[in-house]
Amino acid sequence: GLAACGGGGSDEPTATAPPPTTTPDPMPPAPTPVAVTVPDAMYLDAANMPMAGSMTIAAGMTGTSGGVTFLCAAGGDACAVTVAEDGSVTATGGTVTASLTAAAMTQVEAAKEMKSDEMLAERDRIIGKDRALEAATNIAETAGVTAGTLEESEISISRAAGAAARVRVTEPAGYVVSDTPAMANGNWAGTRLMRSIAGATQHLFVYTDIEAPKRIQFYNFDNKATTQSLYDTTLAPGGTALVTTADTTDYVNAMPSLAIGGTSAARMTRGTLDPTKFNAPGPSGGGDVTQRFRGTATGGNVAGDAGGINFKGNYNGAPGTYYCAAASGTVCVLTIPETGPYTSTDTWIFVPERGATAWLGDTEFMSFGWWLQEPTSANGTYMFQYYADGTNYVATGTPGGTATYTGRAAGKYVVQTVDDSGVTGGTAGQFTAAASLTANFDALSSGGASAPTIEGTINSFQGENGSMPGWEVTLHRKSLAGGVATLTAVPASAQPDPTLPRYDGVTATMGDHTAYGDWTGQLFGNARTATGIVNNAQPLGIGGTFQADGESASIAGAFGARK
Repeated sequence: GLAACGGGGSDEPTATAPPPTTTPDPMPPAPTPVAVTVPDAMYLDAANMPMAGSMTIAAGMTGTSGGVTFLCAAGGDACAVTVAEDGSVTATGGTVTASLTAAAMTQVEAAKEMKSDEMLAERDRIIGKDRALEAATNIAETAGVTAGTLEESEISISRAAGAAARVRVTEPAGYVVSDTPAMANGNWAGTRLMRSIAGATQHLFVYTDIEAPKRIQFYNFDNKATTQSLYDTTLAPGGTALVTTADTTDYVNAMPSLAIGGTSAARMTRGTLDPTKFNAPGPSGGGDVTQRFRGTATGGNVAGDAGGINFKGNYNGAPGTYYCAAASGTVCVLTIPETGPYTSTDTWIFVPERGATAWLGDTEFMSFGWWLQEPTSANGTYMFQYYADGTNYVATGTPGGTATYTGRAAGKYVVQTVDDSGVTGGTAGQFTAAASLTANFDALSSGGASAPTIEGTINSFQGENGSMPGWEVTLHRKSLAGGVATLTAVPASAQPDPTLPRYDGVTATMGDHTAYGDWTGQLFGNARTATGIVNNAQPLGIGGTFQADGESASIAGAFGARK
């Protein structure tokens, strides 16, 4: 047993404790940068802004960068000043203060004065636009009411095959399509036109639902009552009926003349005549264009007559032959004005090929829009107008029933910023929106009087910067004017006070603002059928204008809606 124990004390190495370890002293925390305020930094120009970078300033000393002087407080540590790329300034070490140099102070005062002028100018613009919306008026319907002003009948809308809607102003001159398009507005095509006048720029925004033209028979060659044709037989000279036989003379002689000697060529217009055969109007302000067609002798103007002038071409897309009989001599003369139909003292007809089809343009489209005159100077006078147009509706009986109309709206708004000193600024812009109206053409009892009614809502507002939540215009219920026999207009308010029952004006909710005003409108839409032009039992469309203003907000616009 002792031997075994002795064996345990063999020559194996003895374990020893590891050497003691030491923990290094912790690193001192990095100093936290402190923001340094530069006086009136927002007014400093590029030359006086401190340059991006770093500088070290001894205690009690200063350092200058741009137009800013930095002071490191005495009796402390040196200061490390850093200027970031965005112009912000921080420092570590001692306390740093910043001041402007004399030159920088002079520049800042000038900038403040300019900024004040800009704010005042912006305030004046906001006030001017608000007043314009408060005083919104309808564009006059009839041309020539006031010379040199825009009138509804001078807004021309057309759409050629394969093309978009075209809007132009025939009078006054100078309106051109703007490089900045009108805001998108659902399926209503928008056009923005502008013109410059002395001291102002005029803007016109037009929206229309005009459809593309379609192909129809030039004449009712298949002799079916349901076939739509460009010309009705009742339009033939003398009321001659069209006879669809192999003898082409029957329908040639029944053909409506394009121009009868001495009569305005009402059917001879650019867009219907063959552009490869007839000249176009000249440039604006260039006067009339004259075109001459030479023949062999004075003669008739239909096939088989001796002499005269004839040539192949198309009329409104239909192939055929033009014939002209000169009033005297052997020359037919056409006068082409800048606008309006061509005129001639000669007699013209066009004979289509049998079975020819032609383009039929949309004649039941609607349009609406607004016009703004924006002065060049901030304190100039703003003007605002709006309109809605279409094919007039005249009821021939009692429409009856109810109908819902949906469409689009557009216009302008102003929201002012107001404090104890008055208007200090605000925002102004344009909008598009959805329009929905409901008409009850049945007689309703309203204050003892029976009348059809109409009401609606403008909502889903979109501004130039996106959606406008919390905006809605209520078109309160109105009694339609004229009774059921002559439904044409939506009248001005009979009860314009919003605090009284049966208020029939406008309530506009514009976010936190509420405004009140009025709306008016017109009923549109006759329908073409196989038996000619007849009135619908109910109008096909309703268009109108609306306006409202409050203590700090105004809105004005127009709408168009279809059944």
